[in-house]
Amino acid sequence: MYSTQNPIAIQSQKWLVSALLVLMQKKAYKSITIKEIARKADLDRSTFYRNFKSKQDILNFHLDSLTQDYISKISELNELDMQKIFKVFLDFCNVNLDFIISLRRNGLSNLLLEAFNMRLPFIHELFQSKLPYKISEPNIELVLAFNAGGMWNLLMRWIDNGLIQNSADLTQVFKEASLFNSKREEKGL
Repeated sequence: MYSTQNPIAIQSQKWLVSALLVLMQKKAYKSITIKEIARKADLDRSTFYRNFKSKQDILNFHLDSLTQDYISKISELNELDMQKIFKVFLDFCNVNLDFIISLRRNGLSNLLLEAFNMRLPFIHELFQSKLPYKISEPNIELVLAFNAGGMWNLLMRWIDNGLIQNSADLTQVFKEASLFNSKREEKGL
């Protein structure tokens, strides 16, 4: 995969991503071929290989785009706290729910978590001045992993349970978990 400013190449990349995502809705990721992706995008295989080395590269390209979009949404907030970050996370998940479900169904959901985990230190550094609490330097990596893991597991459980709860229900779950954790901290537990 290469980065380009060429509008034709950028459009081809978008078409290839879209083609893969549509195909993933209909069949298992591992059974999708490069030929099918190119055909679905109305491009030839040589165009595919000028933009990507594999279908995994398409996923990585799309995941990178999603994480950049998430960072952009957070940067729009003037002040941050975990409730606001969760709201952005939940909105992001709802917008991309079909893709996330498709990843989960194909055993690839950890790719999205890994894409976010790789950017957590950058996200924290970018927005730490907006956060109400400063995490001590030796604990940053673990605290970020703890928070991301909690939100991620909530999302995966919601998907695995058939999306029964609505956004308000999930927000309430997150508030209760936050309250539970803060009350335990106050008691010295």
